[in-house]
Amino acid sequence: MKYFIKAFIIIFVLALISTCSVFLGSDPDNSPQGIFDSIWNDFNKTYALFDIKSIDWDSVYDTHVGRIYSGMGDRELFKVCSDMLGELNDAHVRIASSFEYFNSGDLYGTSNMEPFNLNIIKTNYLNSNHTSTEDGMFVYGTFKDKPTVGYIYIKGFAYEENTGGSQDWVKTIDSINKNLSGTDSLVLDLRANTGGLPANVDFIANRFAAVEKDYVSVHTKNGTGRNDFSSPVYYTIKPEGITYTKPVILLTNAQTVSGGEWFTLALRSQSHVTHAGSVTTGALSLSLHRFLVNGWSYWVSVQIVRDMQGICPEAIGITPENQHIKTNTVERIALNIDDQLEYALSILPY
Repeated sequence: MKYFIKAFIIIFVLALISTCSVFLGSDPDNSPQGIFDSIWNDFNKTYALFDIKSIDWDSVYDTHVGRIYSGMGDRELFKVCSDMLGELNDAHVRIASSFEYFNSGDLYGTSNMEPFNLNIIKTNYLNSNHTSTEDGMFVYGTFKDKPTVGYIYIKGFAYEENTGGSQDWVKTIDSINKNLSGTDSLVLDLRANTGGLPANVDFIANRFAAVEKDYVSVHTKNGTGRNDFSSPVYYTIKPEGITYTKPVILLTNAQTVSGGEWFTLALRSQSHVTHAGSVTTGALSLSLHRFLVNGWSYWVSVQIVRDMQGICPEAIGITPENQHIKTNTVERIALNIDDQLEYALSILPY
């Protein structure tokens, strides 16, 4: 029930945000200048993270508006709008047309990719009786050389792109934990986790909770002013279902994003969990999907998410403690060696 209440609060708050300017008035401006201004104006009113990122949005406008001219082509206009949104460095900010797609945070670009190969783990590290669930959301089992250590990989927190569909897959976590109950410790792998629904994050995180703890506070934009935000809503991890509270190493990397980062913060609140690997993406806000009169669409981040120390990890990411930072390399992955996983195994009791 609490998820429906939180969802209602968020929907109600977001309903107060002024809608995209392209829907206002009887004659939307679909000229290059009109499209550019529509995007800039909507972000000016609804984007939540200007102050967090120390971005002067007026200066961003001045930097790019001079490239707009009457009669410019769609691809050239798309490039200007993409460059403007790229200044935000936000993996939840995107713009899409029929011919191109752009992610402001370069989420899956070569500059941010970190070597990871699940097939290496399944083939070289796990016992042959490991299991991949039919929907592909979980891989789990024990290790060849350390059979008393369990392993769970979580692909994301929403099944496929259609998050409005059935999410019953999350219930599998109870049977997985039951299956691994005889192990002494566990590697919980969130590398390349694509995020998803907060309700699914909480459902699974609760299965690794020993004590109840608030883990994030969320302020949602609720007006057009720069400081118009809702009161904080707190999210809580608490023991539910079949729990695993023996020692856990939580592995993340640069492609652990969104709901994967919420999950990371939730589990970092638990004393039996050690966070290892590398820094996460740094994109935690809910993003609203907007549409333009020329058929393009874009997404705008409307929340400030903070951990319980008041730190907002947007564009920074969540970093393991220094002694637990470990990265993979292309060269070692090519040799079928996962250094992050091997580090996790080296510090777990078994």
